[in-house]
Amino acid sequence: MKALVVDDEPMARQYLASILEEIPDVEILGEAANAEEALEKTANLHPDVLFLDIRMPGVSGLEVAHAVNKLPSPPWIVFCTAYGEYAVEAFEAAAIDYVMKPYDSERIQKSLDRLRSLRRTGTEAQERLRISEAIDKMPFKLTKLPVKMENTIKLIAPTDILFVQARGKRVYIRDVKGNEYPVPYTVTQLEARLSEHNFFRANEGCIVNMDRVKEIIYLGERSYELVMSDKDETIIPLSRSRCRVLREMLKHAV
Repeated sequence: MKALVVDDEPMARQYLASILEEIPDVEILGEAANAEEALEKTANLHPDVLFLDIRMPGVSGLEVAHAVNKLPSPPWIVFCTAYGEYAVEAFEAAAIDYVMKPYDSERIQKSLDRLRSLRRTGTEAQERLRISEAIDKMPFKLTKLPVKMENTIKLIAPTDILFVQARGKRVYIRDVKGNEYPVPYTVTQLEARLSEHNFFRANEGCIVNMDRVKEIIYLGERSYELVMSDKDETIIPLSRSRCRVLREMLKHAV
C-alpha cells in the first residue's frame, strides 16, 4: 500500500512516517508540507492513501481532499488533526477515517486494516463512490479553487480570477494574467462558491470579479458594459435585468 504523508509540521510528518515504516506492506512515497506539494505529489506519484492534516496554513486539508477527489483515481483519505472541534462523527459516517494527534501506532494500523478489508471484500469501488460524494458535500470556506490540469491540479485564489464565462458547452476561468482554464462546474455553481468574494453575475453566462473591474460604461437606455482590468481590457456586457441590480449596488456604494 503506497502512502503519502501531508502535514505542515516537520516533526508530525516524521513521527507518522516512522510508524508507517514499521508496517511491512506500506511504502511511503514521500511527504508534503503544504497543499500545493500534496496535490502535485498525489497527481504524479498516485498514492493509495493520503494521511492528511486538516489544519494547514493557506489551503486546508479539507480543500486538498476536495481537490484530489477530482482526480481519475483518487487516493483514500485518512484525516489527521490535533484539534477536536471538527465533526468526527460526520467523517466516520461518511466512511472517511479521522485520526487524532498525537499519533498512535495501533490507531494507524486500524485505519490501514480497514482499507485492506475493503480491498479483500471487493467493496472498494462502492466505498470510493460514497467517500467521493461525502467529500463533495463537505462544508468549508473556499480559499482557493482547484482546477485540474493535464497531470496536476492548480489552485487559483478567488482574488486572482478575472471572470468566469460559459462558451458553448464549456465553462472557463480567466485569471488576471490572461490564462484560461476549463472547469467542470456550471456558472451557477461557481457563483455560489465565490459569493463571499465580491463576484457579480453580469449576464446569464458570466460572473465577474468586481474588484477587477476597471470601468463601468453607461451606453444609454439603461445599458451598461464592464471593462475589466486585464491587459486586453476585456468588455463584459450586462444583461438588462443585471443592469438594474448594478444600479442598486452603485447607489449603496456611494
